[in-house]
Amino acid sequence: MSLPPTKCTLYPVFAAASPRAVIYRRGPSNQTCLIAWDRTEDSFEVGQWFKGTVKPSWGGLSPDGEWLVSFLGKYRGPFATWTVLSRPPFLTAVALWPKGDTWAGGGFFLSDDTLVLTHGEGPYDLAPGLPPPPGLTVLPFTRANAPVVTARAQSGPAASRWRPDPAVEGGWILDAPAGAPSSHAFIRAVSAYTADPLRSLPESVRHSLCAGGPPVPLPVAGWAAFDRNGDLLFSQEGALFRLDADRLGGIGSTEELLARARCLADFSDLRFRPLAAPYAAPTPGAEDGFAPILDRVSREDRHRRRQVRKTRERVGRSG
Repeated sequence: MSLPPTKCTLYPVFAAASPRAVIYRRGPSNQTCLIAWDRTEDSFEVGQWFKGTVKPSWGGLSPDGEWLVSFLGKYRGPFATWTVLSRPPFLTAVALWPKGDTWAGGGFFLSDDTLVLTHGEGPYDLAPGLPPPPGLTVLPFTRANAPVVTARAQSGPAASRWRPDPAVEGGWILDAPAGAPSSHAFIRAVSAYTADPLRSLPESVRHSLCAGGPPVPLPVAGWAAFDRNGDLLFSQEGALFRLDADRLGGIGSTEELLARARCLADFSDLRFRPLAAPYAAPTPGAEDGFAPILDRVSREDRHRRRQVRKTRERVGRSG
């Protein structure tokens, strides 16, 4: 099955106890931009870019939205891949754990001050000079503690909880929040390639809205979820949409759904730009290949500067 070409895709991640969210804007291939999203007023802040592999579903926000854990990789340098703790919308490390491969990695928050690192049995090394901030407890996720940690995660606050779809093999269901005007509605997600749509790229997942009538397909190469008030949030490639909860009924087609929804923002035309995190500080003796290097200019920018320098030297010699 062939998938249509896309310019970019969006993968938002919500904080469990606040209206904060981050959007991983992916595209072109191996370029990801992090965007902060305040769902109270649908305001956005375009943040840092990363050239390499990013796995949004392997990380998440702290419940208050202050911290972000992400799994990144360049498959070169001293670390190859790593898990990073940062302040959104930046990926510059406050703390960093080298991984080296893609056998597990990343993490998730149990609370604002408790992070679970999914790096296997351990031990977990830290990058030089990048320890966790004071007050943050970092727990391993091992065979021994997995039942306890999983139970604690399932009993804590959650932005959304997907459940297996009893009617569709390999499908998952996200119910609208209880008490919302759309509480009878749900989203069905089925992956074209893997058994778990929640860990698949947006390009391979098919979403549909079920609100009392026949299922309505949501845009291809998109993402979908419910906001805390029951509004339907979804994307179409690089554009993000909101459909009010009280307008979900009686929709008969994807075209009608798009006509009713409001486009909140379109990030299709964003281009890579170097951006330093405001909290970043130079790390003396830091090795190349981990997060502080994200604050430096891109390879293209370095090449451009060399060309300008050479041109000025030639002009100086000819003068």
